[in-house]
Order: sequence, then C-alpha cells, then structure tokens
Amino acid sequence: MKCASQQFALVLITSFGSKITKCSHCLSKRLKMLKTPHALLLVCLVGATDALYKQWIPDTNYENKTNWDKGDVPCGSDRVQFSAQRKVSVFVETAHAVQEMQLPLDGELILYSGAGFYVVSGQDPGCGAGVSTKFKDSDSLQWFDPALWLAAATLNDLQNGDFLFSVHEESVPCQHDDVVFKPFSSFRVDTTSSQSSILVTSVSVLGETFSSRSEFSQYLGSHTGQLQFHGSSVVTVGNPSCGDPTGCDCGNSVNHQQICGSVTCATVHCKMPLRPMGHCCQVCGSIISISYAGGFNLQNYRDRLKHLFLTLPQYESVQLGMSKVLKPLRIMGVIPFGTSPEIQVVIVDGEMGKIAETLAKDIIKDIQSQGSKLGITKAEFQASSGNTSTPKSSAGMVVGVVLGVLLVITLITVLVVLMRKGVVQMPPIPSAPSLSFFRRNTDIGDSNEAADRGFDNPMFDKPDMLSDIPGLYESDRNTIALTRTGVHFINPAYDENESDFSV
Repeated sequence: MKCASQQFALVLITSFGSKITKCSHCLSKRLKMLKTPHALLLVCLVGATDALYKQWIPDTNYENKTNWDKGDVPCGSDRVQFSAQRKVSVFVETAHAVQEMQLPLDGELILYSGAGFYVVSGQDPGCGAGVSTKFKDSDSLQWFDPALWLAAATLNDLQNGDFLFSVHEESVPCQHDDVVFKPFSSFRVDTTSSQSSILVTSVSVLGETFSSRSEFSQYLGSHTGQLQFHGSSVVTVGNPSCGDPTGCDCGNSVNHQQICGSVTCATVHCKMPLRPMGHCCQVCGSIISISYAGGFNLQNYRDRLKHLFLTLPQYESVQLGMSKVLKPLRIMGVIPFGTSPEIQVVIVDGEMGKIAETLAKDIIKDIQSQGSKLGITKAEFQASSGNTSTPKSSAGMVVGVVLGVLLVITLITVLVVLMRKGVVQMPPIPSAPSLSFFRRNTDIGDSNEAADRGFDNPMFDKPDMLSDIPGLYESDRNTIALTRTGVHFINPAYDENESDFSV
C-alpha cells in the first residue's frame, strides 16, 4: 500500500559552477520554489507484517555538523566550500548566513519551507573571525555497510528509537524489507555489488514511499535520484512482503563477503567464541536454535521475549537478535545435501557471555513449559562458555551416520546393477603367481649350476680354515655334513636307516 505524503519545499540547483558572494538574492534568481505546508508525513501506517524496516543513518544535511570538516555548521563569517568535482544533494532545513559559498559543478540544494541563505554585512558578531569550512565527501558510503543501517520491527519503533539487534547480513536491507531514508534529509549512497539489482519491498525518500517499480525507476532517473543513488547495482522495489508468519530468509548470503568487507571485528576473550549464521565476527554469548511447527509466529515470539525478559533489569545490557535462517545439512558433517529452516536467536552482552547464557537458559525453560502453545517443537542452545543443552553425540550426528551408510549401500547397489548390464566393466585383476613358481625358485635346478648357499661362512664352507688346535672341534665335526643342497646338522638321536622309533 502506498500512501500520499504531504509536499514540501523543494529547491534544485544544477550545474552550479559559480561563486556566490555577498548577495542575498543571487540564489533566488536560479531556484524554483514550491509552496508547501510545514508538516511532512513519512508514510501512512499499514497493516503489520513480518518484514523489518531498515533506516539509512548518514545524511547530507547542511545542519549536520558531522558533514563539515571543522566539526561545526558554518556561520555568517565563514566561507563555505563544496568540492567542485563532487556530486552532492544537500538538504537545508533553515535559513543560514554565509560570507561566501563555492558550489560544485553538479549538485543541488533542497530547501525546506523557510530555508535559504543570506549574507550579513561585515563580520557576524556571533561567529568570530570566520574560517573556510568544507563539506565532507560522501561518495564512500556503501549500501552494504551494516554499520550504516538501523532496524526496527515497526514504523513506531523506528520513530521512537526502539531498534533491533541483527546479525551483519540482516543489518543491511533484506529482500522483504522496507527501506527508509529520513524524511527531512538527503543522502548519497553507493549501491555497488556483485548483483545487478538490489531487491526490497519499498523505499521511502523525502517523505514519499515508492512501492511501484516503474515509479521508483522514474525517480532514480531524475537528477535528484542520480545524486542520491550511485553505483553499479540498481535498487529495485516491488518485491513481495514476507507472507510467511514464521519469517522469511533475508537473502543477503550472496553478499556475505562484501558485507563482511566493511566490518572490523573486535577481539573476544571468552572460552569458546561463537559465530552465528550470517554474522561476520565471533561473539561472546549464546545461540538458541529453534525448530517450529505451523502455528509459530516470528513477530509474536519476538514480542514475547521482549516483554517477558528484555524488560527485566538484569538483562538491560543484553542484545537479542532473532531471524529465520537456512541451516545447511551435511552427511557425516561434511557432505552437504540441502538446508533446513530454523529460528536463530543470538544473545550477546558485554560480560563475557555470562548474562547471555543465563537468559538463554531462561528462554529454554519457557519453551519447555509453553513451547507447544507457541508452535515450537524443539530448542537447544550453545554458549561461549562451552555449555550446551544437548550432548555432543546428538541425534543429528546419528542421522548423519545413518544417511552416510545408506548412501554407500546405494552406490554399491547401483554399481552392481551397472556391471550386470555391461555398462560398467571391472578392470582385470592380475593373477597371483602359482606355488610351482616358488618351488622352482627354491630348488637348485640344473646339476651343473652351483648350489646357492646363501652367504659364505668361513667356519663351515671352508673346513680347512678351522683351527688346528687338537680336540677343539673333534666332536662337532662328526655332527656337520656338507651336501650339494647345503649344510646340515646331524641329529645323533635320529637314525636314517630306521623307519620307526622303539621305546
């Protein structure tokens, strides 16, 4: 649903290229003013959905002192300078005195009702000596930088500052989210990514909500749209809102590397840091994995945890993020074979994860008592302290082993069938050497060949080398026989002429 917003004063300046000095009417000759009421409506309230609202934080407002290199808004004695080669769209809320203003070659000033510029005669008494102040460059601000977005469940929460904590992938607008740029502001954002388009449900700019693809394409083609959005990817509205009450996948996993490229991870000191799905950094805290049935409602359960636990004083320092994720399934923990949807609850705190673990246990207890009423079938948690609600040999591991065995049996069966049909042939197996081969190698063979005696023993192969000491080897010489086949020892208890033994 698109709601008409009230109009506002719009002032455009294109191809400036000139210097304005001490002339209170120089700008007015080149501007077209639109008379408007003073009120500005962001969007109309619509029915509740399961999508989130993501609001862009930076702006290019003249009154924002962080946009100026001196850290303060220029006053009547200052000389204002915009970089000549930079494109910029600046929103001006009120009237400002300037001594001199250098404008860019391509840019615009958007003046709200009553806003404008004038020059004071001489030095402004409340400004001091006056300095030259420069408007900062905003070209480097990236759409896929998680630090530049705020998330809220409803528009009221967004306006009241009740923001949600999310993993990095979901801090950036998801495919079913509504994107909001602050109504009294302008901006400049780089949409460059590996994808040709960035899908969202709607975009609100300068108080007007675009949910029609054709209408927003016309806005992007305007001079204001080109100054506010730049980059290789096109922001595309009209993507359906999330119609699944159990939640929808964010769809930003394809941009994970680019998102994490903008993130600087802090050092963690807990025992076993955790890395939630969709997050770029390890955290100290707890992760709850929830399996659900058809009656589960993600937004209702988020509200339940908020009012039941997060309002308690002991959990004031806790950040809790909840979303649907597609958990990869792996055979034997290695081979991927699909995904399974589940609800991931990430809890972090600044106390080494101790408070987060306590909250996770409280949530598990609540699920054990009320889970069936909430549509939750199973829940388990793991903490950065090493504690977990399930043993290491979990049912998932058993299922993985069983599936692995079944896969091996299936592969063997298919191979046997293919072999019987002649599609696959086994390679020939080399025959083993026969026993006669070994017997031939152990026999002497031809009588003319010398007997293989292994190694030379100077004591037995050459009897003449025995010592001449009388009686030294007399008894042993009668027990040794030299034959053609080798050296044998004679057993005096055995008589080769007898065929049996007698007692």
